[in-house]
Amino acid sequence: MNPLEAIRSKVMTLRERDPHVHVNVSITRPKVSIRNDPAEILDIYPNVFRLRECHGGTEKIHTVKYSDILTGQIEIIELDPAK
Repeated sequence: MNPLEAIRSKVMTLRERDPHVHVNVSITRPKVSIRNDPAEILDIYPNVFRLRECHGGTEKIHTVKYSDILTGQIEIIELDPAK
């Protein structure tokens, strides 16, 4: 299993267990910086998944590539990278 498939599998398992997670996001375009904010995993697709988060009182839905987790731009705190 390649690293992206492993991340997808972990996200699917996490969503089945409890879709409410906490995320750290650090993206430069568009500039988004989120630290330990609650989010919900909405949908999971082969190459991306969608998160709903409420940062600063505004609800937003983000489409996240599994490679964003691999490169560290997105971190799902409950997703243990060691396992």
